[in-house]
Amino acid sequence: MKEVLVVEDESIIRQGLKVLLEDVIGKYQVVEAKSGEEGLTLVHQRLPHLIITDIRMGAMDGLAFIAKVRQVSLDVPIIILSGHSDFEYARTSLRYGITDYLLKPVNRVELSEVLSKIFKEEEEENSEVSRNFKKIITFIDDHLGQEITLKQIAEFMYLHPQYVGQLFKTELNQTFTDYLTIQRLNKAKKLLKDTHLKVYEVAQLSGYKSPKHFMTLFKQEVGMTPKEYRKLS
Repeated sequence: MKEVLVVEDESIIRQGLKVLLEDVIGKYQVVEAKSGEEGLTLVHQRLPHLIITDIRMGAMDGLAFIAKVRQVSLDVPIIILSGHSDFEYARTSLRYGITDYLLKPVNRVELSEVLSKIFKEEEEENSEVSRNFKKIITFIDDHLGQEITLKQIAEFMYLHPQYVGQLFKTELNQTFTDYLTIQRLNKAKKLLKDTHLKVYEVAQLSGYKSPKHFMTLFKQEVGMTPKEYRKLS
């Protein structure tokens, strides 16, 4: 189910959008924010599939909020809501990477059409995302014996670190850290089984600078020490 973040300081409009998205149009789960500041906090916690934001709010207006969001993700679709008096302002905001804009009161048919267009284009772009993710996986495989961070991967792929982290959740339903740990332990198991390397050497080749930390983690995750695993292999 697609998660939509609705950022709107007027509770009636916010609740109306929630009903439209969850009950009338369906297929969407709404997360609500009463301000740009609250919306930004939620974006940092979990990147939604779509953001719908009012253009006129309190301390942080729609454009300021969007500028902050774009520092986190350049790709998340954003729809702006505006009144008739803000129409030209909303149209000008397209230069900030807005996907579309809707006039208040929101027409359910128009909203449905915009959503269909957004997610149809997203589906067409899935193959590109998959190609990018395959490159990320290859990068990790090639550098398992070295320090690997989201920042390094992001720089290699010319992407934002938080977007890379979100890809792991989208593609594998895992965090980057969990995936990296599993791959390193899998490499360690293979080395323990197929070679006569010392445990500290296996640790180094699997990306662990501290043999003690490696042995503690290995026993915690595998249920036995590296030496015990080697004997059973």
